[in-house]
Amino acid sequence: MTVAITVKWRNGLWVQHNGYEYALVLLILPAALALTGPGRWSVDEVWGLFPWAWWWTAAAVGLGVASGLATRVLLAPPSLGPGR
Repeated sequence: MTVAITVKWRNGLWVQHNGYEYALVLLILPAALALTGPGRWSVDEVWGLFPWAWWWTAAAVGLGVASGLATRVLLAPPSLGPGR
């Protein structure tokens, strides 16, 4: 979704104008779930599995966004310049 946001950035936020609103929601929701943990009704809690350290979760979210941006930079088509 990071790549989708970079592609639609010029169109603005709102999806009515082919913006990046929907991609942003699909990026934020999994990050919020990863940062808040599984919760007390989860299988992790029932089985007694402890959540990871907060810094490990933050690193995973940060690396996810960074890898999306790196993919965009590495795989973007080369600029043809003006007039082409």
